[in-house]
Amino acid sequence: MLCPLLCLGLGLFGLCFCGIIVVVSLGVFAVSVLASPSVFSGLFSVGFSGSRSPSAAASAALSALLPFVPAGVRVSVGCARGVDSAVRSFFGSSPSLLVFSVASGRFGSGRSAFARRSSRCVLSVAAGDRGLLVALPSAAVPPAGVRPSRLFFGGGSGSWGSVSFALGRGRRVLLWLPSGSRPPLWSSVSWSSAGALGSAGCWWLGVAVPVPAQLSLF
Repeated sequence: MLCPLLCLGLGLFGLCFCGIIVVVSLGVFAVSVLASPSVFSGLFSVGFSGSRSPSAAASAALSALLPFVPAGVRVSVGCARGVDSAVRSFFGSSPSLLVFSVASGRFGSGRSAFARRSSRCVLSVAAGDRGLLVALPSAAVPPAGVRPSRLFFGGGSGSWGSVSFALGRGRRVLLWLPSGSRPPLWSSVSWSSAGALGSAGCWWLGVAVPVPAQLSLF
């Protein structure tokens, strides 16, 4: 069944065919295919993290994605420019929007305040299938030493820190990477392709999986 979806305010026109959502961004002439629309089914909360200076492709991918966040879902985002600013602008009139701002003073002072802000933003997202962290980092590869953990560490990248912290805390992650890039090979994470924006890049869904226990011979 073919059903048109009109996304007002973004210059987007969508079609749903055989369970696949296709969004055509008229402004950038790009096509985004969300091959797994069930990613958004049953969500209670969604968080966002990303570059302060996203590429044109990342910005287009985010713009194509935002209209599919279900109405009424709690939206958590930080106070930075770039990806954070785009999310705040899109959901600005929603009573479900939660903005985590360093300027509020709730997270202390200094550089560590930004890490505390980001970790609180991630923890506001529900664990398991009820929540999702959407991340669009500026670098396609995480800094050395960054891996899923229950402690926040980004190695200089707040977005990758949020991704690794989210996975370490049992949150699902929807990660945008440019064309030719693949998610990090973390043994405790299962990645699956969740759609593309033409040839510019791809969405990846990351889910934490239990690490198999090693059997002892003694």
